Amino acid sequence: MNDLGNTAPGTNRAIEREVRPTEFFSDGVMAIGMTLLVLNLSVSSYHRDELSAQLRAQWPTYVAFALSFTFVAVMWMNHHAVFDRLRALSFAVQWANMGILLGAVILNYPTVVLASAFQSGSLRDEKAAIVLYCLMAFFMGLCWEILFLIVWRTPRLWKYESDEPKWRRVSLWGVGGVFGYLIVLLVGEFVNPWFAGLLIFLLVLYRASQAPRIARSTIPPSL
Repeated sequence: MNDLGNTAPGTNRAIEREVRPTEFFSDGVMAIGMTLLVLNLSVSSYHRDELSAQLRAQWPTYVAFALSFTFVAVMWMNHHAVFDRLRALSFAVQWANMGILLGAVILNYPTVVLASAFQSGSLRDEKAAIVLYCLMAFFMGLCWEILFLIVWRTPRLWKYESDEPKWRRVSLWGVGGVFGYLIVLLVGEFVNPWFAGLLIFLLVLYRASQAPRIARSTIPPSL
C-alpha cells in the first residue's frame, strides 16, 4: 500500500518517501546487528576437564551479550512504534534513522570491548570500556532524539492529526535517555564501572517503556 496515498493538498511530495521500504530495510539492519552479537559467544581450545572452568570464566561475555541484545531489541520495538504512526518520511527523518542503524551495527564493537575488559580484572580497562559503551549509547540516543524532534515539528508526516501532544511529550521524555548515558559515563569513570553497567541496563529498560507510550492512541497525563 502506498503510504502517500492520503497526502494532503499542498504537501511537497518531492521531499517525502514511503514508510514501509525504510522500515523493512531497518529491520534487516537490526537483525544483522543482533546476529553480529552472537558471534562473540565462542569457546577457545581447552584441556581435558577444563571446559566448565572456561565457561564460568566467560560470564562477562554472556552479560555483555544479553545487555546489547536487549539494547537492539528495545530499539527495534521503539522503531516499529514510531514508524507505525507515520504516513511519510522526509530526508531528515531518513538520515536520523541512518544514524540509529549505524549504532545498531557497530554496537558489537563496544560489546566485545566491554566483555574483554571485565574479564581482564583491570579497573582501568573496565572504566575505558564503560566510557566507550556509554559514548556509543549516547550517540544512538542522540539520533533517536533528533528523529523525534524532526517528527514533532513536521505534522505532514503524521498518520494521525491528533498526535502533536504525543510527539511533543515523547521528544521531551527522550531527553532523559540521551543525557542519562553521559551521567552513567561519569559514574563509570569516577565511581564504579560495575555500578555503571547496572545503570546502563536500567536505562535500556527505561527506553523499553517508550514503545507502549508511542503506540497508545491516548496520552496519559504525564509521560
